[in-house]
Amino acid sequence: MLIPMTAMKRLLLILTVLFLPPAWAQEATPAAAPITPQERKELLDRAQSLKSEAGRIKAEAEKQRKEADTTCWKKTLVSACLEDARRASIDSNAEARRKETEARRLEREVRQRDQATKRARQAEEAPKIRAAREKQAAEAQAQAAEKQEKRELEEEKREKDARKASARAQMQERERQQKLEEQKRKEERAERKAQAWLKKDQQRAEARARQEEQRRQAEQKP
Repeated sequence: MLIPMTAMKRLLLILTVLFLPPAWAQEATPAAAPITPQERKELLDRAQSLKSEAGRIKAEAEKQRKEADTTCWKKTLVSACLEDARRASIDSNAEARRKETEARRLEREVRQRDQATKRARQAEEAPKIRAAREKQAAEAQAQAAEKQEKRELEEEKREKDARKASARAQMQERERQQKLEEQKRKEERAERKAQAWLKKDQQRAEARARQEEQRRQAEQKP
């Protein structure tokens, strides 16, 4: 059988509405607020208390169910007694599950708020960490600049000392050359004087020899 177009459109509209998520599901989940140590302790204590209460209810329900399994058979309406015990057990376990669910919700809230506290602390400490890193970087840069300046000064001092040493060596070499030249001039003057004295001694010796020769010749004449 063919479905009319109007009915088809109505069916599609109904199906679309049915499968659309509720408005509250589309809203963004509010961010968890940071948690204080006191709030954290209170929530965890409450969660632990709920879990303990749930455990007690379960244990009591199990105890009553086992007792009913024995006592109901002694009553006239056995089936009705067992059914009441079963319903009571279901109700008790449902109450226990609600308490366990609430306990898990509280623990989840604590974890979420722990994360929110951590993020808030990180956000608070971020400027301090950034400032500390910038300060560290500035100090490292200043130290590097100081070391560079020190190296440049040391290099400049070494070059200056090298120039002084070179100039001193050159001066010493000139002084040594001057002394050698002066010594050479003195030796040359002494040599000339010695030659002059030697020449004079030779001339005197020749003069004496001539005189001696003249004296002998004079003595040999008649």
